[in-house]
Amino acid sequence: MTCGGCKDPKYYLGSVRRSLLWVPLAFLFFTSPHQVHAAGGSGVVSIPLQRSFNRNNNILVARRNARARMEKAKELMQLVPDVDYDEDAHDVEPDFGQVRLTDATDTYYYGVISVGSPSQNFTVTFDTGSANMWIPGVCCTSKACLQHNRYDHDRSSTYKPLNGQFAIQYGTGEVHGVTSQDTVKVGGITIKDQPFAETVSEDEAFELPDTEFDGLFGLAFKSLSSGGLVPPMTKMIEEALVDEPVFAFALSQGHRSFGELLLGSYNKLHYKGELRWMRVTRAKYWQVTMEGIWYGDGKFNLLSLSKDKNVSNIPLDIITSRTTDGVIRDTWHQEKADMTRKKARKNAKENKPKMDPENKRTRPPKDSSPKIKRLMPSGSDASPKTSAIMDTGTSFLLGDHNSIQLISRIIGADFRTGDMSCAHLNNLKSFWISLGGLKFEIAPEHYVYRDPEKKTCSSAWVPSYDSPFWVLGDSFLRAYYAVFDMREKKVGLAPINMPLRHF
Repeated sequence: MTCGGCKDPKYYLGSVRRSLLWVPLAFLFFTSPHQVHAAGGSGVVSIPLQRSFNRNNNILVARRNARARMEKAKELMQLVPDVDYDEDAHDVEPDFGQVRLTDATDTYYYGVISVGSPSQNFTVTFDTGSANMWIPGVCCTSKACLQHNRYDHDRSSTYKPLNGQFAIQYGTGEVHGVTSQDTVKVGGITIKDQPFAETVSEDEAFELPDTEFDGLFGLAFKSLSSGGLVPPMTKMIEEALVDEPVFAFALSQGHRSFGELLLGSYNKLHYKGELRWMRVTRAKYWQVTMEGIWYGDGKFNLLSLSKDKNVSNIPLDIITSRTTDGVIRDTWHQEKADMTRKKARKNAKENKPKMDPENKRTRPPKDSSPKIKRLMPSGSDASPKTSAIMDTGTSFLLGDHNSIQLISRIIGADFRTGDMSCAHLNNLKSFWISLGGLKFEIAPEHYVYRDPEKKTCSSAWVPSYDSPFWVLGDSFLRAYYAVFDMREKKVGLAPINMPLRHF
């Protein structure tokens, strides 16, 4: 094809996407190929998601070895009698469009889409933290593009140029491109004239072996979309291609475990109890209010404690205290407290109470002594309030510097590197996060990342220096079945329950 029209874009339509994926991509992006399954005629559609078994295997090697792994895969999945195995797809045959995903690294998920007529297949990450769709274009000669599948619009009879320029800056890198329009198929849904970007340059952050996916499929609201391009999910809803304006994630945990992304509905078999709904406060990201974080059965809000600039000096017994008193003295600044008390006694002597001749009462002197710092207990009106976004495109949990430093001390992790000993995991307790006025548990097996290859452990709590909100990525979301309702602008969470027999 002729690439003269897509070289060196000189202007960019989109606003810069938030800098959330700054965690090293070696931890974030691991993918391998998978087969797309149609919904069998129903309005409920599932998208296959999979993570690679070996981060050093590229897509071609994975495809070449698929049949060789077939018998081993059957054994690993321990299929129950009523589950069929599709030998051609190397996959569990789904019921009603439900398709399994495979987990190898607990860090990243991807699915398969096709673009154009005839179809050209691509692996993409389905990202609730962004709203655009982009794939590598054949004009792109960056090393990252040459290592992945590239879209050739000259091969598609349904391609239409939009002649716009496109750019998105991530924390780990950026992509530039041109806007196009073509038929997109995802999970059996055919979206005609879907706008997207085909990249003309991608920086080294998207190169193999760190990044094995081809592109990105945004699932946030249209207001976040760069260049005003209509997000695929929005277009599916507008054209009534799905039964309901919702989608749901079931992110698995554990090597070679299984999960699902469902468009147009949600699966009640995949969660326990009832969904607890939180209102989206700003229809841009999937953003909700965040009232606090607690460790174990401790009574003090870590977001309140982290307001102190010297969090490294706060004793752990204060952090995890079960005290229910209304206030607690600043015992970790002993010298300051001693000085405060001395000044208070001195002021009391210099300002003795005087008698009021009118009503014969003793008037207390004006309090000019320094205040002893007090911490408000959980549930107080003075509890700090911030916000958090649900982001499937981020692997870990990103928060403010002080809070993450405090959490790192509690769990015994190195604040700068996240490294921690695997030997003490059994002694760790759950954290509780208040979102939309509801408390949600995150257990050690979710907030501690265990590298299955290196046999090492690291904290999933990562400091973010420029994000205006907390980012709750896969480490949090895999503990819950997450339903995203675009019409009602709300998110529902319930403890995940996804045994293989439901596929």
